[in-house]
Amino acid sequence: MAASFDLGLLAALGVPSLIGAFFWAGFARAGAQAERLPTRALWIGLASFVGAAFITLVDALFLRALGAPVAALYDLRVMALAFLAAVALLAVSSAIVPDRRKADLFSMVLGGVVVGFAFAASHYVALFAMRWGGRVVIDDALLIAAISAVAAGAGLAFAIVRYRARSKALPIGLGVFTLGGVAFHLLLVNAVSLSRDPRIQPPLDGLSGDELLLLALGLLAISLIFALVGVLAEARYGAGGVSRQARLETFADLSAEGIVICEDLRIVDVNVAAARMIGLDPSTIRGRAFRDFVDAPNPDRLLSASLAKPQEIAIRSMGGTLSTVEVSSRDLMVFARPRRVFNLRDVSEQKRTESRIRHLAYHDPLTGLANRAAFNEALANALRRGGEVALFCVDLDKFKEINDVFGHSAGDEVLRIAAQRITAAAPGVMVFRLGGDEFVAIGTGPDAGDADKLARRIVERLNTDAMVAGKLVSCGGSVGYAIFPHHGATTDALFANADAALYRAKADGRGLARGFEPGMDLALRERWAMQQDLATAISRNEMFLHWMPQANTETGEIVGFEALLRWKHPERGVVSPAQFIPAAEQNASIVPIGEWVLRAACREAARWPKACKVAVNLSPVQFQHGDIVALVHEILLETGLSPSRLEVEITEGVLLDDHAAALNTLRRFKALGVQIALDDFGTGYSSLSYLQSFPFDRLKIDASFIKALATSPQAQAIVRSVLALGESLSLPITAEGVETQEQRAFLAELRCEEIQGYLVGRPSPLVSFQSPFEKPQRLLA
Repeated sequence: MAASFDLGLLAALGVPSLIGAFFWAGFARAGAQAERLPTRALWIGLASFVGAAFITLVDALFLRALGAPVAALYDLRVMALAFLAAVALLAVSSAIVPDRRKADLFSMVLGGVVVGFAFAASHYVALFAMRWGGRVVIDDALLIAAISAVAAGAGLAFAIVRYRARSKALPIGLGVFTLGGVAFHLLLVNAVSLSRDPRIQPPLDGLSGDELLLLALGLLAISLIFALVGVLAEARYGAGGVSRQARLETFADLSAEGIVICEDLRIVDVNVAAARMIGLDPSTIRGRAFRDFVDAPNPDRLLSASLAKPQEIAIRSMGGTLSTVEVSSRDLMVFARPRRVFNLRDVSEQKRTESRIRHLAYHDPLTGLANRAAFNEALANALRRGGEVALFCVDLDKFKEINDVFGHSAGDEVLRIAAQRITAAAPGVMVFRLGGDEFVAIGTGPDAGDADKLARRIVERLNTDAMVAGKLVSCGGSVGYAIFPHHGATTDALFANADAALYRAKADGRGLARGFEPGMDLALRERWAMQQDLATAISRNEMFLHWMPQANTETGEIVGFEALLRWKHPERGVVSPAQFIPAAEQNASIVPIGEWVLRAACREAARWPKACKVAVNLSPVQFQHGDIVALVHEILLETGLSPSRLEVEITEGVLLDDHAAALNTLRRFKALGVQIALDDFGTGYSSLSYLQSFPFDRLKIDASFIKALATSPQAQAIVRSVLALGESLSLPITAEGVETQEQRAFLAELRCEEIQGYLVGRPSPLVSFQSPFEKPQRLLA
């Protein structure tokens, strides 16, 4: 006879199937994510035991309904065999399926199919546990169809979990698996028939249907209790009986990075570092929405996005302050519950340091005005916009005399006063300090249209006496201006003509303002004459070298010398490098002059009794004409100087024109063994990207920052920042312009490696290796 079956009970079989699949999936996923082998084995064992217990419960319900019409009894030994078959196959499936975030489709589908076979195998074996006065007859074709249905449903469910989003994957997958189970039971009911056989005596012993069901429920309860105990033990205790939870919390609190664990973007736990960023006790933070502490237009959208790559956000503390942090996140499953872990790295101090260095790149630390780099950009942008643009060149008339008579401190104060007066006289224009006592201003619109009036107002303000160091000082200034596009169509032409107008103002008696006129090109002709003389200066033996000693900051030991070029003109006398170097760079005569300096410096250094380094400045023009690396190599071979003793000093002008070519040249220098120093750091762009891209061996802090140490907290902060930057990048630092023991002590405290300046020694035609100042222990005492 065909097996009869209660359709209501058949539908009810889907409930324990669904619940069992949920528990098994949660434990199996935890095992797949476990890193330690013992932990992984524990989770797989729990998953297999609990899953098999649920399958046994479904077996008992199925058999009870199947055998009720014939009052069948059930063999306990066969039911135990069915349970063990389910355990074994579920364990195989758990071992096959890895963490779903790393699983491939084949592994997931194969694992699902094995789960389906576990379900079918347990039912098939359980059918042979029936004892009654007859036989159980199975239709092979329907049996194969039933097994295929449950295996396909399980495989499809696993594939869905692999490819769908987490919020939808689990319920959809469980639903598909349950449908596969229902289909299996419908087909199996039709595949099974009960045939009476008079030769088979009714059983005298065995479990009744009710007893079998109670036994299955007891097995399930015991399995869940064991699973709960195992979960709690693994969650709380690690090896040696030490609390794992306590260990994890300790490790998290030792981290300098903030850790925030969220469920549905609500904070479950935080470590000490994260609590410190927020400014609250961890117990107060738990349970709060993470969005409450994120300063962003749409914090929920930001925090819900994938943050595998760190992203900068602002964290708002309870004190109202904002901290810049780099945040990244990853998703974990804890007891089948999705959790998102955020890692927070506070970069506020780094940002402040970068901001100070960026400010340094575009501002003069002494006066607070924008510097030459900012001026070049501002003038180019103003000309690009069109309209009249007035360029004012301002020069102080008696600045050198004030420096010589009253000292550098008074000179610095005069520069600060001059900056304030120029800014006050021209409130609508941009004012810049290019260096020394050289200022420029850019006026547009009405300021350009009334340039003469504005220039005279600047002169009037500058020519007012000022109180400096308790004394009334009269400095004064001169102004020359040119107007675009009337007096020059390019930045170079406009600047040259404004400079020519300034030259005329100073020549006419100083303290005057002059606009450009076509006849003011005499200064340009004078410069051309100087360039002509420079072309023959080497052949007439007018060039010579002076040596500036460099010393170890702490010990005072002389570690090297910088070669400084000097020119003695037969008519002009000794010409300042500040005058002839720019002229030589304009017509490329600096190329043969630079070659002579390199050869003379290396030849002299090779004869020194002490094998210390020699530093030579290279002009950006030398990088643009010929192969500078091949020239240096040739000179080193010719003079016999070791490449490691030569340090070439470059300014940022080398890096601006052709970034790729400059990088290639510097790398060739490194391959040659020559050291590379970035000179005048902080006076130009000083982009941090240069320090990352180019292989520098040393940074040189400009003398202007060192001179301002005693009077400017900003200069002190800048020097500290540069030295900290050098230390973090493993770049030695040389400080220029060190003139006092106080400056040296300040630099020694900050571990500046080298210094040069009048304290170490003035430029001299002779080389001396004797340390000029006190022993280090007296300085540091």
